[in-house]
Amino acid sequence: MANYDLVQSLLRGLDILRLLAAAPMGLRLQDLADGLGLKKTTVHNLVRTLRARGFLEKDLSGRFRLGPALQELSSQAQRGGFLQRAAVLLQELQGKFPQAILTFSEITATAVVCRLRMSPDRPGEVQRPSSQFFAPYTSATAICLQATGSNAVEFERLFPFAEFGQAKWGSWEEFQAVKTEVMRTGSYSQLDQSHGSLTLALAIPENYALGCRVDIGEQGSQAQLLAAAKDFRQTLLAG
Repeated sequence: MANYDLVQSLLRGLDILRLLAAAPMGLRLQDLADGLGLKKTTVHNLVRTLRARGFLEKDLSGRFRLGPALQELSSQAQRGGFLQRAAVLLQELQGKFPQAILTFSEITATAVVCRLRMSPDRPGEVQRPSSQFFAPYTSATAICLQATGSNAVEFERLFPFAEFGQAKWGSWEEFQAVKTEVMRTGSYSQLDQSHGSLTLALAIPENYALGCRVDIGEQGSQAQLLAAAKDFRQTLLAG
């Protein structure tokens, strides 16, 4: 492709990122201009644009470094591959428990979010809900992730126990005891006798959980479900 077909400002912006990737201590504006063979004013405009989108940041000494947006892009790409593998394994798990409701969820600093879902009313289809969240302190998935997720402390600051958890658990000490057991076993289960169902949540490092809800009479024992869930986790983490 001829050079006149390329967007020169974009090429220069990418060149700035490459220069800074090779300079962990950062570079000043003049250093960037010298490295690119461009006028300082031209580089200033490019840098200002990259900073506005978080691709660059400037420290107190006036040096520019790569910004958090690049790490976010990398994390999103990695998460996309992780979720894609999880979706394939979720389909296999539904083959073993066709009447189960299966979820694959993530804890963030602000929510416990269902990323993937499969249910018997839509067999074989991996759903990607846009707005399904699990209630803190009450749902098996949230409890599991509050015990094991690296974002749990930030999450519980947003959802304080006194407001969201005390009605269910009575005391903070009781809830902490449950979390300690979840951290030990890596899972949490709830038995709903009124509906004859069992919900199991299995922690998957570092901020994910596999959730399974089954009818006890139709789907076998808790041990069988837990064993299948652990196989799911082991295969997913093996990559």
